[in-house]
Amino acid sequence: MADDGKAGASSSSLSPAPWLWATSSSSEGGMYDVFLNFRGEDTRFLFTDYLYHGLADVKKLEVFRDDPGLELGDEIKPTLMEAIKRSRIHIVVMSENYVSSSWCLLELEQMLKYSNNGTKRPVFPVFYHVTPAEVRYQINTKSKEAMEKHEKREGKDKAEAWKLALSTVCGLSGQHIQEKHQEKYETEVIGKIAEQVSAKLLEIKQQLNRFDSQFEVVESLLNLESCDTVRVVGIYEDQGGKSYITTFAFELYYKIKDEFRAASFVVDVGKHLMRNTADDGLEYLKKELLSDMVVETKQELQHKRVLLVLEGVDSEEQLELLEGMRIVDWFGPGSRIIITTENKDLFQNYSPVMNGVELETHCIREGEMVGSNWIVKEKHVVGFVKDFIDVINQLREEDSKRRNVVSIVGMGGSGKTTLAQKIYDSKVVREVFPLRAWATVSKDYREKEVFSSLFRCLMPSKPIPENEQELKSKVRRCLNEKRRKYLVILDDVWDIQVWDKLKDYVLPNKNNGSRILVTTRNDQVANYARSKEPHHKLLLLNEEECWELIYNEVFGGEECPPDLEPIGKSIADGCKGLPLAIKTTAGIVAKRERSEDEWKKIKNLLPHWCVAEDKEGKKMMEILKLSYDDLSEKMKPCFLYLGVFPEDVEIRVRDLIEVWIAERLIEPIQSGRSKVAPEPDDIGEQYLKELVDRNLVQVASRRSDGKGVKTCKIHDLIRELCISESNSNNARRLSFPRDIGSYACSVTCHQSCTYSLFIYGDAKGWSHHIPQDCRVNVLYIMGWIVDLTSEKNVENLKELKSVKFLKIDRFYPNGLSKLESIQTLHIMGDVTPRDLSIIEGLKQLRHFRGVEVCLLVDKDGVKNKMHNLQTLLYVHVDSRLGFLLNNDYFPNLRTLGVSVTEEERHSAEKTFSSLHCLSNLQKLKLELPISESFPIPVDKIAFPSNLSKLTISYFDGLKSQDMNALAQIPGLKILKFNDVSCIEKILNCGTDRSFLQLQVFIMIRVRVKCLTLKDGAMPCLRRAVFHDCPGLELKDLPQQMRSLGCNLHFTPHDDVDELMMIEFSKAFRH
Repeated sequence: MADDGKAGASSSSLSPAPWLWATSSSSEGGMYDVFLNFRGEDTRFLFTDYLYHGLADVKKLEVFRDDPGLELGDEIKPTLMEAIKRSRIHIVVMSENYVSSSWCLLELEQMLKYSNNGTKRPVFPVFYHVTPAEVRYQINTKSKEAMEKHEKREGKDKAEAWKLALSTVCGLSGQHIQEKHQEKYETEVIGKIAEQVSAKLLEIKQQLNRFDSQFEVVESLLNLESCDTVRVVGIYEDQGGKSYITTFAFELYYKIKDEFRAASFVVDVGKHLMRNTADDGLEYLKKELLSDMVVETKQELQHKRVLLVLEGVDSEEQLELLEGMRIVDWFGPGSRIIITTENKDLFQNYSPVMNGVELETHCIREGEMVGSNWIVKEKHVVGFVKDFIDVINQLREEDSKRRNVVSIVGMGGSGKTTLAQKIYDSKVVREVFPLRAWATVSKDYREKEVFSSLFRCLMPSKPIPENEQELKSKVRRCLNEKRRKYLVILDDVWDIQVWDKLKDYVLPNKNNGSRILVTTRNDQVANYARSKEPHHKLLLLNEEECWELIYNEVFGGEECPPDLEPIGKSIADGCKGLPLAIKTTAGIVAKRERSEDEWKKIKNLLPHWCVAEDKEGKKMMEILKLSYDDLSEKMKPCFLYLGVFPEDVEIRVRDLIEVWIAERLIEPIQSGRSKVAPEPDDIGEQYLKELVDRNLVQVASRRSDGKGVKTCKIHDLIRELCISESNSNNARRLSFPRDIGSYACSVTCHQSCTYSLFIYGDAKGWSHHIPQDCRVNVLYIMGWIVDLTSEKNVENLKELKSVKFLKIDRFYPNGLSKLESIQTLHIMGDVTPRDLSIIEGLKQLRHFRGVEVCLLVDKDGVKNKMHNLQTLLYVHVDSRLGFLLNNDYFPNLRTLGVSVTEEERHSAEKTFSSLHCLSNLQKLKLELPISESFPIPVDKIAFPSNLSKLTISYFDGLKSQDMNALAQIPGLKILKFNDVSCIEKILNCGTDRSFLQLQVFIMIRVRVKCLTLKDGAMPCLRRAVFHDCPGLELKDLPQQMRSLGCNLHFTPHDDVDELMMIEFSKAFRH
């Protein structure tokens, strides 16, 4: 960093971050990971401090930030310029006053010099409240005047050099921060920068790990122990692609530099030697070298042991110029000269002697580096950069709770073992954990094999004991030596019983930082092992990463033919991000002819792995099937039923569970105990959670509480497994008619003679697909039925006497109340109010979801209560609803949605006063009219005592008094407002000791200017969501909400036409 003012100067009103005066993490004489260049006056107390914290404290990088001892008028110290040379990555934070700082510009010039304008070392520009054009062209008056001052003080040549540097850095790809006073936004950008820097550093360090043995070879050629003569070594690379020769040279330079009395690393030697004349080039080189070694004449070096690295020598002509300088004669005995080049042929025909000294040469990619298999193998860790860093940090962090287990969780084939292996082999793990051991547990757990594997890692030179008890005791004794920290990796742990058998032998009972890393498909195993939270869950790879992995597997270091790249990317996309599928596919592609026709065949095969003849494809499906085999017998049919839904569709969890119940995959529990047995819906929730924990089902979206699953999905390969297993040995067979809708699936159970039909798209002719001799359990139609209200269609529906689950999109036929077996009835999309007779049937009904239904009831029929009904959405608030509530007609109702119209305003208040009769009601949705003519007095609503979630929509006139009334609901945990307007500019959301149980507060499209919250209100609040609220800014939220950090979700309002938004909400409120 450079700063032309006092180190602590700042115009910011914010308090400095607690880590403010930590200048740089130590590089211990080696390389820094990152050098931060910034204008302290603009960003020290704000952005740069948090960026430094994110890099140094969170990502554990070696970061050089600044020298707080610098004062105005000081020259930049040599140590700071040295830090620029010693840094692997440079970050430049451009800000409003950046150009006015000569120190910033001097540093920038040096950074671009040693990075060759960002081509040999990464340079990341960050534009903080400025645009690249403002910096590049000094558009604003302040920057223009500053550059004029620089020119007067430093001279025209220096000013032009700085302008060129600004132009160069502004042409590099970087991050832009334009929004002011948006802490969350800036934090997200800092996160992106940290990830980008970490990814780039990991790439660099992976390459350096490959160079480990090469450092030793070059050091042996240099023969550092000998001080008799001068030695010259030339190093080069033998392969194309990205060059790491400069990176290697810098790392080597700082590795051995301290063994010499003077040292210099001169970059771009070839470019400077070829200046206007050879003499000019040689003079420049001489000047640069002497300056670097802090001497005035070359005679001062003749008796010193010197290290000189000449980087970027590209031709024999340049070698001859260096030889003509007789540079070897400049230095004393024991000196070493290293010449680096990207020209692999440079030394082949050149004389092996330079100025009488033997010229040794070495290729840094010879030996163990040769061979595409090794390179490809290393590149298999595509996409795991963040995962690697996060798990490493969990392993390294101190934990006051002494939780010594870290877990990697993911579905089969997601790369858990690959990531664990990379961590196990990493240099940082070898440094932190002197003792390391690995055992693969697997589903077929064999105890002696596991302990034998651990023994081999811990005591490789000793024979494995034959006696199993002796074997286990020796492993335990070795691990519990107090002197050394250990890391044990238990790969592929399936169940908690196995963990119980292992933990007493491998769980550290010494508080010295030892760790166990567990990989598992089952989140419940990680929970049981008391793994550090959050468990590290592996996500699927994105499209770019999929293609990168296939590209590396298939082509190695070669180029992909341009005509194959589009179809290759299409094949990669078809793998849907699962590393196992990508690797398997790449193996098939690599063995086939490289032609469009052959690759198209592979692409067409991807959706049908279960019928593939290829061994790799079959093996992959067997690996995935292990997760299915491990399910309980009760859960297997529930899992297989997921195969009925189309590829890539988000499945509503409530639909899925209700279909399971309709198909009798979940039965009510008959306990015979006084304690109430759980409802089938609750059992279904537990089944789904288990499938999510086992990573067979993916969470697509969460409920408003941020915890429960709202929609889910499955990977295409998991879906194929469901279909394959259903049709091979399951009671229910799936088939896919092609002559109806855009997608259709039928489920036939021959044992019970039942049939179910799922249709997406035009459902014309749906009734023809139902066998005459089968009872229909489920009819699920997501789309249009041609001639919706035709008598034939209505009659066909009425004939489905046995149907238990009926979901129809877009219309509501009369007479469906005669479906005596119906348990779930969804009528979606029709905004015309309909009548629902509740006395003619529907006694089995559990869930009704429709649009503004009016309940028809005969007063003499109230004795037949609807004991099974749990969900009723949406019904009109009228006298008939009030009558039913007062007569306890819905004793077990858990979810109710009501809608009020102006015509019902006289009866609404009275009906609302009867809501307290619903003693089991947990969720209430109120749709109140958009009208100021008759406000519903919220304090007149008798909310049920067990209510835990309340949603209020389309209400004009919300005020603080209403919030006070809502605050009195004793067990309210979730409060949500949709399309609501406040009549007060400042809405007081709670007084002291109000909303005592509230955990989640949500406002979506609520028109409000400011919210307040008194101390002591909402003490349990853990999540707040504000989406598209006109007039509301982040700064206008109460401090209690702004302090929620990542649990506060704030999306600013889009400037759209307000009237259009209101009309849209009216039309599509359901």
